[in-house]
Amino acid sequence: MRRGAMLDLVLTNKEGLVGDVKLKGSLGCNDHEMVEFKILRAARRAHRKLTTLDFRRAGFGLFRDLLGRIPWDKALEGRGAQDSWLIFKGHLLQAQEGCIPTKRKSSKNTRRPPWMNKELLGKVKQKKEAYRGWKQGQIAWEEYRGTVRAARAQVRKAKALMIELNLARDVKDNKKSFYRYVSDKRKSTENLGPLQNEQATW
Repeated sequence: MRRGAMLDLVLTNKEGLVGDVKLKGSLGCNDHEMVEFKILRAARRAHRKLTTLDFRRAGFGLFRDLLGRIPWDKALEGRGAQDSWLIFKGHLLQAQEGCIPTKRKSSKNTRRPPWMNKELLGKVKQKKEAYRGWKQGQIAWEEYRGTVRAARAQVRKAKALMIELNLARDVKDNKKSFYRYVSDKRKSTENLGPLQNEQATW
């Protein structure tokens, strides 16, 4: 409840289906709060082995260094778009293989996304602690907002890196997503400079 208004709801069409409802902190810096709840029904979960990139043990410094050593102008000279992409993809996957190890894990442990490393977990924990402190009047809104924005920036950066690696790996089977991503990256906003000169005339 906020000022007499119900902002966050959990709706169900069957009594007793949902339980253990908890508020888990604000969603960003707005009035809405994340709601955690359990669906009270029996289910059998199938476990299967998955292979995923282990970003927690990745050597991103070496990854950037390996790609930076490649003479791209010479490697892509005279190549068409498709050939250039295949060359770039080959170098990127080769660097990924040497710098980002893989690991096998059961699907029962896949609730945490692969990009969520120890540092990001700390940022998310700080955000939750800051939210509790703000709700209890122990810290100012500005401090809480700064913590939220810092955590959000780190999460977005980690997600973006994982998206780029996945696009590079799967582009052959999902070209539309790759080209859409490249198109969005190339979009830029151009601003006109002032139209007045120093004498304030047009």
